[in-house]
Amino acid sequence: MQAAAPFSEADTRGLYRAIYERRDIRNYRPEPVPDDVLSRILEAAHHAPSVGLMQPWSFLILRDRAVRARVHAHFADVNARAAEVWEGDRRDTYSALKLQGILDAPLNVLVTCDPRRAGEHVLGRFTMPETAEYSTCLAVQNLWLAARAEGVGVGWMSLAEPEALRTILGVPEHVVPVAYLTMGYPVAFPPRPMLENVGWRAREALQPLVHEDTWGRPHHALPFADGSGTATDGPQPTPSAQVDDGVAGARQAEHARTRLDELTKPPGSLGRLEDLIVSLARLQERPQPRCDRAALLLFAGDHGVSAQKVSAYRPDVTAKMVYQYLAGGAVVNALCREQQLPFTVVDVGVDHDFEGAPGLTHAKVRRGTRDFTKTAAMTAAELDAALRAGRDAVRALGPLDALALGEMGIANTTSASAVVAALLRLRADEVVGRGTGVGEVTLGRKRDAVAAGLALHQPTDADAALRTLGGYEIAALVGAMEEARARGIAVVLDGFITGAAALAAVDRTPAVADALIAGHVSAERAHVLVLGALGLAPLLSLDMCLGEGSGAVLAIHLLRSAARVSAETRTFEEAN
Repeated sequence: MQAAAPFSEADTRGLYRAIYERRDIRNYRPEPVPDDVLSRILEAAHHAPSVGLMQPWSFLILRDRAVRARVHAHFADVNARAAEVWEGDRRDTYSALKLQGILDAPLNVLVTCDPRRAGEHVLGRFTMPETAEYSTCLAVQNLWLAARAEGVGVGWMSLAEPEALRTILGVPEHVVPVAYLTMGYPVAFPPRPMLENVGWRAREALQPLVHEDTWGRPHHALPFADGSGTATDGPQPTPSAQVDDGVAGARQAEHARTRLDELTKPPGSLGRLEDLIVSLARLQERPQPRCDRAALLLFAGDHGVSAQKVSAYRPDVTAKMVYQYLAGGAVVNALCREQQLPFTVVDVGVDHDFEGAPGLTHAKVRRGTRDFTKTAAMTAAELDAALRAGRDAVRALGPLDALALGEMGIANTTSASAVVAALLRLRADEVVGRGTGVGEVTLGRKRDAVAAGLALHQPTDADAALRTLGGYEIAALVGAMEEARARGIAVVLDGFITGAAALAAVDRTPAVADALIAGHVSAERAHVLVLGALGLAPLLSLDMCLGEGSGAVLAIHLLRSAARVSAETRTFEEAN
């Protein structure tokens, strides 16, 4: 018999990616899961291993909202009773874990186990009849991993009384409800498990859990990715899959939360400022985060789609504003001076020759993108160059604790709208706003341009959306976010355009989500949708729509204040 060939490297990485990026989802978008996708997911579940090949599972698909409302009411009742076993912050955190996915997801699935499926005597069950339920759990795992590979989110809602589910759903008495699952396209796949994000628990190191020959005898020779075993130079399945990414941060976040409760103040009295401290602690992997070193990075570029007359301003205003930044006369210059914040302007695609203008970082990919209603906005090589320009700009700033991001480019809200529509699977009319304050006629042209670009290119991932619909400054923002996350730098987003770039960055590199902080929510209509998709709550809401990093710069003060509170406020013990 010929030995089975190993998977290709791409297939192997795909398998590990599904394992490491599987998440328990609670927030869903409304669009349905297509029948062919659902069929593939259920087929994968049905191919799970089972004791004696008994295949004890069944799948009850629930679409009727009235039925799901009855299930939701039962879960809510049990959830309220279960919350009573916790105290203090643990109870608050527990109560915040959402059940709304039961109603918001387009479908629910109850996975059951029939212990009679293969008759009274089943091969392999003589001493362990519970292996029927274990087998059903393997089907749940197959379902979950297949769903992740399809881009479908799954949430396991475990707080239910089996007898109540039997009554509500008409399940036979001898059939065991094993897993009540919500299923649909998620708002986002978080970079780390939900309970790690909220500081409930961190992932355990693997090495102490591995024994050899007899219980309690440790095995030290295996190379574990979390650093708990022997070091290895071998390849990891995928960068976002490395176990050590987030474990140390989650522990420091838990330490930060504990210390906040011990400060000389009522627990939780600083509201979301405490959440900000915990987020910074997680990213910086220190219980008392800092924000002494911060800067603003602004990328500028022009857009070929401006030929469709989608803006209230002529394209040459981009270059004029760059000169204004260099002269120190723009709004954001004043804000940076107030914050004593270094400000760097990077030309990645302005349709102008600045001839070595002092103070400007020159990284021009091309003098403006192409009109995406006619052809792709940029080539693959140009996209790579813009991404690289963003990464290089962050490296050039040196060590930082926080990075505010801004942009300038006439017509870039049109490009950003197209990118957002592609990534969130929305129509042009759902995302296009007034940008710089355009009237009805120009707004109509803007909608038409975005709709035309989406129809022409039909991008299915972030790279395709950036290449066909984006701008050089938007791509540079993506590269900057990825580089900042790799360096443990908090990324403070500005408005809609930086939000669009963040969607693309998270799609490309999910771990970027952990570094993102929403400086404010702008008046641009789709910015709320973007922040919702990213799972971010804005620090400020001032009805601003200026761009150029203005909202991000204002938010830096809050980060600095949060870090100072953490560093300088005494605990009750320290204050005697």
